[in-house]
Amino acid sequence: MNKRLIAGIVAAAACGCMLWQYLIPVEIVAVHDGNTVLVRHFPYLKSRQIDWWEANKEMIKAKYGVPHTIYSDGGYSVFIVGFDDGYRTEPNESLLFPTDEVFCFDDIQTDARCIDRNPLLSVRFSRNTGLTFESY
Repeated sequence: MNKRLIAGIVAAAACGCMLWQYLIPVEIVAVHDGNTVLVRHFPYLKSRQIDWWEANKEMIKAKYGVPHTIYSDGGYSVFIVGFDDGYRTEPNESLLFPTDEVFCFDDIQTDARCIDRNPLLSVRFSRNTGLTFESY
């Protein structure tokens, strides 16, 4: 009886987690540098990430102008980055934290202009390779 109860609780928790992630919409927090999109609640599965990009790329282009940086051959790159803990100040070089663990944006004029490095998806297009996705 206890084994069935524990298995039922674990199954219910797993289903609840999957349902929660499926129902929570992806939130676009900000766009920087013309090709970096900061998001919350991004899907874990690569197939769902690609589906999200395909469903929202026209809205992102219309609302935010991404991709803004288009290469001379017509290609572009878009980086989807997690915005977990919000903006923070740039770490001091003399501290134990290396600065390659943060992304800092030059288009923000305040001290809190960096985010923790959390790349989620890279979308690239070129005439030679076509559309490619890299999930992290």
